[in-house]
Amino acid sequence: MVAPHLDPLELLQRMQEHSRRTAPGLPEQVQAAPLWSGLGFRVADLQLVTPLDHVSEVLPCPAYTMVPGTKSWLKGVANVRGTLVTIVDLPQYFGKNPVRLDERARLLVLNIPGVSTALLVNEVVGLRHFDMEQEKRDISGLDDPAMVHVTGAYLRENVLWGVFDMQSLAESETFRHVAA
Repeated sequence: MVAPHLDPLELLQRMQEHSRRTAPGLPEQVQAAPLWSGLGFRVADLQLVTPLDHVSEVLPCPAYTMVPGTKSWLKGVANVRGTLVTIVDLPQYFGKNPVRLDERARLLVLNIPGVSTALLVNEVVGLRHFDMEQEKRDISGLDDPAMVHVTGAYLRENVLWGVFDMQSLAESETFRHVAA
């Protein structure tokens, strides 16, 4: 019971002091490791991931029209939402077997100004998040034609994910030269 001679302001100050002394502490703040996120996809036997801003859309391969006189990896052109897009079979571009058009094959529409291209890949596996500090790996020893456009890699659950640079691919002279 409260003594009748206490000033209400003094009573509030005592209650505040008592609360501060007996209140449990705040939970410990843990600094989360910085994460890098990208879109995971498969090119033949390679697991790759690309920055999210390099791809504007992922979709099944639409009907396309072949373009005569071009290299075999240029599959043709297709109308994607009113835009004429060049379709490139990415595994075949790197000298691997062409993509078999099945339920897993997908197109990655590039989000690069001045480039109206979609890459046909074997499979898109969705978003992948990597701990930038602990999972970064050196890829200098890997020998694959696709590694020219891979800027680094992450190791997750014994799977090496190469960071694929779509901008580098789009600027490549061999990629731009499609005449047979």
